Amino acid sequence: MYFIKINDAVLPTPYYYSVTSRDIESSDSGRYDETGVVHRNRVRHSVKTCDVKWRLPGNSLSPLNAALGDTLLEVNMLDPATGSYIDCEMYAESIRSDFYQHQNRSEPSSWWEISCRLVEY
Repeated sequence: MYFIKINDAVLPTPYYYSVTSRDIESSDSGRYDETGVVHRNRVRHSVKTCDVKWRLPGNSLSPLNAALGDTLLEVNMLDPATGSYIDCEMYAESIRSDFYQHQNRSEPSSWWEISCRLVEY
């Protein structure tokens, strides 16, 4: 089992994985009229975002960073709402790399936390 594949490459198992579905509404939505009623004009249903975090040794960062670096990502991801995999075209935003631990002055014993948000086009 895997959580995320990008361009057919299985990514390492994240320690944090959160999928959100949201609707996109037109600019005239959410306006109250004189009766106090909200008017909603949904233009797209169930746009996915996925917040992911990994803790990885320093010598395994390059493949993950390369996978997240493209402008358009073909993503196959586990959708918790259905319990199955879905295909999405996404991009990675807010890619963050935090140094986590360093031992013995060697790259393999260094740990990094990599996090990002994958957003559906």
